[in-house]
Amino acid sequence: MNTKKTYSYNDFWQMHGRQSIWVTRNVSYRFGAVLALLASKMGVTPNMISILSASITVISACLVIGMGQESWLAGVILIVGLQLGYAFDCADGPLARATGQGSSFGSLSDKMADLSSGMIFPCALAYGTDGYHVMVGSTPISMGLGLLTLFLTARATLCVLMWLKESVIHKSDRLREDKRRKNLWWRLKKTMSLYIDEPIYRLAIALAWCAGLFWEFIMIYGAGIALITFVYIVSSKKEMDAMDREKVLRS
Repeated sequence: MNTKKTYSYNDFWQMHGRQSIWVTRNVSYRFGAVLALLASKMGVTPNMISILSASITVISACLVIGMGQESWLAGVILIVGLQLGYAFDCADGPLARATGQGSSFGSLSDKMADLSSGMIFPCALAYGTDGYHVMVGSTPISMGLGLLTLFLTARATLCVLMWLKESVIHKSDRLREDKRRKNLWWRLKKTMSLYIDEPIYRLAIALAWCAGLFWEFIMIYGAGIALITFVYIVSSKKEMDAMDREKVLRS
């Protein structure tokens, strides 16, 4: 007689992404393990979790548009909703790996859900503001669309670069430990990575929107993302060249 396997919280926690940034690894993945445990008991699939993650993220941003930036309730909904959406994003992978439901299409659909929801929710928040205008003489010129486009392009570029590098170096193995030498440069990069850690970004953009500083955040954070992308490309070249030399020596 076949019996359904019973999973524990630790089964899912052990499947968290080892290469993830500090807050994601130590906070979001812990909530994700709880959600994965509940999903396993309810028969929810990893693909359904991915869809829920994207839906919660986008719906949270859309809900607050009509409530206004000055509403404390809108702030609570936005902050909690964005963090909950990301916790679900940290649940689908561990659920798939622990239960053996992982698939190539599942990985692709997860990335598609992450990227699309990550592009949509800032647009929804931008719609809920008064826009951003620059006075040219006596004429107000709207700059919001241009700023938002540059911001989303910078974010998407960095995300895709990180995913591609993970695929090339780690073969998309989320359980692989970071074997690089932990020198000063490594520690500096780890500290800088907190700037782009998803839960920190989501909290920061939510607080900025609530405080009426959405466009200021877009400009400052976007400039930081562009700088980090440049540093990431340069450091990745050095790291990947070293990996190529190691392969040659082995052969």
